[in-house]
Amino acid sequence: MLRLAFFYFFIVTLLFCFVNCTKKQQGEGYELEGSLKKWQPVSLTFDGPEVAETDTINPFLDYSLLVNFYNASESYQVNGYFAADGDASNTGAASGNKWRVKFAPDQIGVWQFDAYLMQGDSIAIRNHTLPKKSKGFWNVTGEFEILPADSTANGFYRTGKLAYVGEPYLEESETGKAFLKNGVGSPETFLAYHEFDGTFKKNGADTPTLKNGLHEYPDHIKDWKSGDPTWANGKGKGIIGALNYLKSKGMNSLYFLVMNEHGDGDNVWPWIAPDEQTRYDVSKLAQWEKVFTHMDKLGMAMNVFTQETENDTILNKGELGAERKLYYKELVARFGHHLGVVWNLGEETNRTTEQLKSYASYIRSIDPYDHPIAVHNHVRITGERFQGRPLDPIKETLTPLLGFEDFEIPSLQLYDTTEVHKEVLKWRNLSKKNKRQWVTYLDEIGHWDIGITTDTAANNNYAMVMRTSLWGSLMAGGAGNSWYFGGLDGPNNDMAAEDFRARDQWWTISANAVKFFEDHLPYTEMQNRDDLLSNEKAFCFAKNDEFYVVYLPKGQKTDLAIGDGVYSIAFYDPWKGGKLYDKPNEGWKITKPNSVELSAYNGSENQDWVIIIGKNK
Repeated sequence: MLRLAFFYFFIVTLLFCFVNCTKKQQGEGYELEGSLKKWQPVSLTFDGPEVAETDTINPFLDYSLLVNFYNASESYQVNGYFAADGDASNTGAASGNKWRVKFAPDQIGVWQFDAYLMQGDSIAIRNHTLPKKSKGFWNVTGEFEILPADSTANGFYRTGKLAYVGEPYLEESETGKAFLKNGVGSPETFLAYHEFDGTFKKNGADTPTLKNGLHEYPDHIKDWKSGDPTWANGKGKGIIGALNYLKSKGMNSLYFLVMNEHGDGDNVWPWIAPDEQTRYDVSKLAQWEKVFTHMDKLGMAMNVFTQETENDTILNKGELGAERKLYYKELVARFGHHLGVVWNLGEETNRTTEQLKSYASYIRSIDPYDHPIAVHNHVRITGERFQGRPLDPIKETLTPLLGFEDFEIPSLQLYDTTEVHKEVLKWRNLSKKNKRQWVTYLDEIGHWDIGITTDTAANNNYAMVMRTSLWGSLMAGGAGNSWYFGGLDGPNNDMAAEDFRARDQWWTISANAVKFFEDHLPYTEMQNRDDLLSNEKAFCFAKNDEFYVVYLPKGQKTDLAIGDGVYSIAFYDPWKGGKLYDKPNEGWKITKPNSVELSAYNGSENQDWVIIIGKNK
């Protein structure tokens, strides 16, 4: 019996690996690794010159690995990178002869590639046209075959890359389904993790509740699962477990800084040292890659903030110079193959329109996947004035970008949560009017010291934020939200946050709203129609004269103008989520032709209600 059981185990293991395991194969001058399925990354590793991170000839700036992937119908030009010994996440290596490129194939069938490694002064940031063979330091060619997407895979490996398609929502490229972001916006120092190589706190704001100013996420080690990634003999369980927990709560996006040198946290940068801005820490970035790959498997989008307001002149004084170009190039080369990327040009940006446009166009020119590009406005403070007039940094940041071909996402920060609904609606509509529809995100709310409170906070603000910001954004046609924690220090505030369970109730409330939209609404076909309501405190989202959704705050009533026909009504509790309540005689009455009065379900006026009205067919 034991032999028979072992035989069956062996067969099952073989079948599992045939379907799921990474494949390795040797070619002439390269090693290929990957599942060889659509959307899942193909890694090509080449033997090249033996170099080190600190060599006189800079391996990041003075070498360039460029690979052209092509099939019968399309071609992608992809930058590669120096990979030290090829296993730096585990070994910590800073030198070696391995050079790597990662590619996310979007079509099945045979792909061919031509790879060139070139050497020259600052060649990494020169024009990116493939050279003639005679000008290559060396070149390698090969091919591989990609199979269809794995319908049993998890996350973006099943649904495909998040793409901008000219609509108000990003789209999953494999399924064609719209993506509604439900994001975690803190800690912005998520990558200041104690088990990443070369990671330490330099200066920045005090965070005495963190050991040495770095995150450990100790309460999430228990959320790590067998088979999840680690590195260097078991490191990484805390940060991987944190992602697992957030995904289990319905969160599908994470906002984080990849460079905060001289910023609030001053503990995240991709370099070997904060002031070595052309020398990249290969092992640290390989460990980041482990985390980002896990996010792809979970289906958690990466909102990559490339700088913040305190440090946005660190690179080339804010201009698009050599260090900044190399910075973007390394980010795109190492992480551009991920499927849920949004490149954000800066948190609370202070940069000019010309500078922002130069950043965006450069990133677009080197990113073969055309990931969406965003920017986060500086905060509006009530009463703040500039040269005698009211200061409106949202308008000043975003208006000059309307219609710009290399920009897709306004990443809104709003000091006053009562303005969320009108601001989201404003920029969705203005961008459409300017013939380049934006995907409008709400990425930070309220005073910097408040944000979203914890479940047990004495000043718990969930009811207010649920109404003004969560539903206020979605009912304006917003494409999703990220939730900022508020504060700098203190247990589970922004930069000191360690335990995401401190906001467990909020994740449920937020996830319920997204689930409601996905399960019950044709939301991609709907528009804001507050003009149909008599009460300005309520929100309306509608599809023609067929389908209406109204958000009714507690203690309120409103008239709704509707078209001719026979309608059905149902109610939804946005606080608890769950089922729809559909007693036909509760909460509405006809007041005049083509108008109904809406009120609380079953007399429950002490709570908010979402009301669905649909025309019977």
